[in-house]
Amino acid sequence: MATFTLKVSDTRRKDGTANVKIRVYHAGSSLRVSTNIYVTPDQLTRSGKLKDRDVIDTCEDIIREWRQAVTSLGSAVDAMSCAELVAAIKRQNKEAYGFRLDFVDYIRRVAAKKKKASTAHTYHIVANSLERYINGAMLDVSAVTSKLLGEYEQWLRDEGIAPTTIYLYMSQLKAVHNAARAEYNDEDGGKIRIPQTPFTRYKMPTLPAPSARGVDLATLQAIANLEDEKRINSRRNFGRDMVMLSFALGGMNYADLWSLAPTTLHGDYIEYRRQKTKDSRGDGALYRVRIEPEVLPLVERYRDRTGAHLFNFHLRYTEKSFKIVVSQAINTLEKSVPFSRHYTYYAARHTYASLARNIIGLDKYTVHELLNHSDNEMRITDRYIERDWQRLYDAHRKVVTLVEWSKICKGE
Repeated sequence: MATFTLKVSDTRRKDGTANVKIRVYHAGSSLRVSTNIYVTPDQLTRSGKLKDRDVIDTCEDIIREWRQAVTSLGSAVDAMSCAELVAAIKRQNKEAYGFRLDFVDYIRRVAAKKKKASTAHTYHIVANSLERYINGAMLDVSAVTSKLLGEYEQWLRDEGIAPTTIYLYMSQLKAVHNAARAEYNDEDGGKIRIPQTPFTRYKMPTLPAPSARGVDLATLQAIANLEDEKRINSRRNFGRDMVMLSFALGGMNYADLWSLAPTTLHGDYIEYRRQKTKDSRGDGALYRVRIEPEVLPLVERYRDRTGAHLFNFHLRYTEKSFKIVVSQAINTLEKSVPFSRHYTYYAARHTYASLARNIIGLDKYTVHELLNHSDNEMRITDRYIERDWQRLYDAHRKVVTLVEWSKICKGE
């Protein structure tokens, strides 16, 4: 039976790297077979043997495939010379042997298939970042090792990239690598073009605990109580209204406020599917939020009289510019209602959740439902439970009516 051992070439390329070869012993002779793996001097011992665990594991994956190929040849192996056996192994693994895939280019191809423009944009950012790290060189998928991932992560930290962004980048790289393995490997057919599994050895960065971005009830009330500035197109007025409108509608986000169709309004409630998660959830992220009588004047202030959308924001802004303008407007609130944290649009959503839990005393699962979050642990159970909208309406009213709305809704 053939045996296999690892050997690093004595010849160095101009960049100082050396090829890793697999020595095949069979029928009294041996043959060294080149792989597509190259190593640097710091991955070797003083005697020139491999010490990099990732490279060793990758080579062992290849050897495992070759052993399977030998086994599949059966008794025919006994009549083969070493050279004939190597040729047979190569034929068996023709698609895997010498397989090349530009990993950065593949990230961009994955991005092009994403339905959401924002998601695709993030994948392109990751591709560009990784390309900068490798100085524009071609990064073959076989070179994506846990060592490279760890070094890339450290480079991101040295570049001052925020921990949450690093976590996002590494998560997307993992998703892309898994997609490549799923696309190019044929487990049933025994064709493993990408044997490497670097993410089983790479430790993903810890996602920092999210800091609360909401405000307390007194601050929220102070925002609602801000008097109208008299100048036309006051950014402070607009910022105040957007915070309170989002809060009034259960923490509705930018994309939904901008894109809601007029048909989403059914009497006193809005039924819609969250833009952020509608394509990734089995229920299409369907949700209803009731418009409480106290906040109806604020909702009517921004109703689209043309009938094209539920709200009129599309008449002045694209979805992208709407997000920018709202953020800028909310920033102006800090001068009028000082707070220990920087105001963001999502302060309304965080505040809604915090007040629901900490002041009203709603259980966490009800808060999940009010925010239209997906609970992985309850996903199967949810298939059997019909949603009790009246219960959610009642809970929503308790949260919304913590605020006195008369000043912001006056004169309507």
